[in-house]
Amino acid sequence: MDFEFTTRQNILKEEARVVMEKEIVPIADEWDKNKLLHDRVHVIELFDKLIPLGYVGAALSKELGGYGLDYVTYGILLEELFRAYGSLGMIANLQNSLGNIHIFGTPEQKKKFLPPMLKGEMILCAGITEPNVGSNPAEMETEATLDGDYYIVNGTKTWITNGSISDICFLVAQTKRGSGASGICHLIVERKVSPYEARELPKLGMRSCPTSELYFKNCRVPKENLLVPPGEGLKDILRGFEIMRSTMAMGSAGIAQAAIDASIRYVKQRRQFGKLIGNFQLVQEMIADMIVETEISRLLGFRALSKIDKGVRCDSEASMAKFYSVEAALRVTSMAIQVHGAMGLSEELSLERYFRDARTWTIPDGTTQIQKLIIGRNALGINAIR
Repeated sequence: MDFEFTTRQNILKEEARVVMEKEIVPIADEWDKNKLLHDRVHVIELFDKLIPLGYVGAALSKELGGYGLDYVTYGILLEELFRAYGSLGMIANLQNSLGNIHIFGTPEQKKKFLPPMLKGEMILCAGITEPNVGSNPAEMETEATLDGDYYIVNGTKTWITNGSISDICFLVAQTKRGSGASGICHLIVERKVSPYEARELPKLGMRSCPTSELYFKNCRVPKENLLVPPGEGLKDILRGFEIMRSTMAMGSAGIAQAAIDASIRYVKQRRQFGKLIGNFQLVQEMIADMIVETEISRLLGFRALSKIDKGVRCDSEASMAKFYSVEAALRVTSMAIQVHGAMGLSEELSLERYFRDARTWTIPDGTTQIQKLIIGRNALGINAIR
């Protein structure tokens, strides 16, 4: 087991850090307050800075236009992005998934959709969560009924990252409502061809990342846009959750690291009782706790990503990484606010953004409680949900 980064990984990490410090960190607070990433023009502007670093199409083969990176290396890059700007990290991480078109798509689908997504010209969203369906995707209510050369889609999706600015939706639906896992399929819904409506949902953290409710009303989707046939869709969702939860661990480590960096700078400058507050034992205890929590998150994320690189199922490892890291980021950002005292509560600093972002991330892609149930089920062989 090798815990050292390769030369290439160190170079990529440093290149990303330089761009983040120069281009992203200085604008993050203002853009977050003004929710500028709700405008696709601004998203594309920042994509132009991220794409050359490997943030979109990271693990995609070079033959298909990607960077051919392993997921561990992508995790290293992702931590740097979230350290700079969590909302942008959410948008880019979803775009990097490419809606799994690179895995399941036909040659025609890959040729049509991958190039514009890799260039950031076509923004992706994933339509999975519904008003009545969250942790159990087998109960999907959105229906896609085959009618000649089209699927007729009716339903509502909610809390959809990138929804309002999306050009394409990776949509999960039932071919027959109530059919469970056997009826779940995936469709590629191109908005200009198959229009759907969106309503923005304001939220506590990750404010600058668009999160929307999508409405599909008699939406006609060409049948050649079927990506995963009925009966195969649930397996793909669960595999996608493993990847997303593992990458969320790295994003959480990035948010926590930003809070640590700010706290270390502060305790070396702030004086009380005639000395720097970094001299106080209880302050050093908080700094030490923050560092250890973040390092554990990082290691759990790397372990899960390494299994994904090997093509091994890792639902327990991904759940461990997700639930621990997001909760750790919440604790770390809270301690960072405490270290800063009253200034930690001020919107003049980035700490309150880190805290809000960390709190928000305990919910998406399976709550902390769902992750614990997955781990418990796999350890005991007892499914507590059913």
